[in-house]
Amino acid sequence: MRGTARPEHADGALAGYQVPVKPMLGGLAVAPGFGMPPVSTGDTGRFGGNMDFNEVVEGNTAYLPVQQPGALLYLGDAHALQGDGETSQYALETSMDVTFSVELIKGKAIAMPRVESATQVMALGQAGSLDEALKAASGGMIAWLQQDYGMTLSQAAQVLGSAARYSVANLAGRSVGVAAKIDKALLPASRRVVSVEAGRDDRPAL
Repeated sequence: MRGTARPEHADGALAGYQVPVKPMLGGLAVAPGFGMPPVSTGDTGRFGGNMDFNEVVEGNTAYLPVQQPGALLYLGDAHALQGDGETSQYALETSMDVTFSVELIKGKAIAMPRVESATQVMALGQAGSLDEALKAASGGMIAWLQQDYGMTLSQAAQVLGSAARYSVANLAGRSVGVAAKIDKALLPASRRVVSVEAGRDDRPAL
């Protein structure tokens, strides 16, 4: 069936196994800052990297902190579908042609990558353990609520404590990733006012 995937040699318990595909990019990053050690395409951090977050999909916007002139954006590790966490180390690996636009948002700093869909804001945390990744994702979400939605720390904590949902983005890499998610319907109108310059590598919109 078009738009679905099944094992190439499906038999036994998997004879009827079939899943709808949801193409996504596992790798999305800019170059890390000056003084940082060299990184490979398998690394993750503030610059993004091999995040394997299955919400980096068509229609969503990814925000990455520019740390080098020109940003030096790169992307790859395409998957036709990936479950939360990529727990078996592999997803439905595939090749992919990607069309995207890039905009530079001036006068704004973020600590870690963010993803925004039509219905949710999602703050990513990357660290050496799930505990630390969850803390980073939570801190990133609080900063986002303060920065773009005008909340005090107390107000942001109330929203986080009552409405945040978490998913494990990646367990199979050199670090682990956690995403904090909040439905935009629960939030006031964003008051973000930015100067945007087209053609620069800061906000890939996939």
